[in-house]
Amino acid sequence: MKKSYPKYEKIKDYVLSGIKSRDFTDAVPSENQLAEKFGVSRMTARKAINAIEREGLVERTPGKGTFVKKNHHYTTGFFRVRPFQKWADDLNVALTTEVLEGRVVEPPAHVSKQFKSKGELIRIRRLWCFDRKPVRYEIRYLRPDLCAGILWEDLKHSSIHRILIAKYKLALTRISQSMAAVALQADIAPLFKVDAGYPTFHFKRMIYSYEELVTYVEYYMRGEMAFKDTFVPQFEPTDFV
Repeated sequence: MKKSYPKYEKIKDYVLSGIKSRDFTDAVPSENQLAEKFGVSRMTARKAINAIEREGLVERTPGKGTFVKKNHHYTTGFFRVRPFQKWADDLNVALTTEVLEGRVVEPPAHVSKQFKSKGELIRIRRLWCFDRKPVRYEIRYLRPDLCAGILWEDLKHSSIHRILIAKYKLALTRISQSMAAVALQADIAPLFKVDAGYPTFHFKRMIYSYEELVTYVEYYMRGEMAFKDTFVPQFEPTDFV
């Protein structure tokens, strides 16, 4: 039996497709226009727009309409997603990056599960240093159908986020991340020039373009790193890099 497809989901997909293809760069169709186009009630059209608004992709202006957000910014819990260079600037230290690996691999099971795919992925591993002291280790997986050229980019000096947005024109619209305090594994400890069991912060981050997972990344950061930031509190996520 073919799975039913709610009418509001069809409207939502239509609007999201228009935003993604940049057919809608300013206002999106009104609830009345969508209701007429899809032959549904205005309430059904409103349900679709409400769902898109909850994802942070559009915003309503009373009396004017619903508009595509020009910049997608995010805070995540009590810590923000922002360039690592800014941490270095705050500490007044020199940031350097060493690319340890860049190739196509069969990912481990826990990564394949996130991508909901059994195919190969691009894996990039980098080590970040403050004044030549290793402070962060990155293991990143990316979809080759969306990011195939990333292996030929200057990943020692460039931000992968900026490449994905500016060069590959990917709209990075949603971030999911977690952080936990863990003891450093024996196979990673030598990168930090410490013994196994050294305290670190372990970040897991998933970055999406609409409903598609683009990149999954894990960071290990030295446990003595201090998290310091200043920003304006927001009711909705509004600060992304």
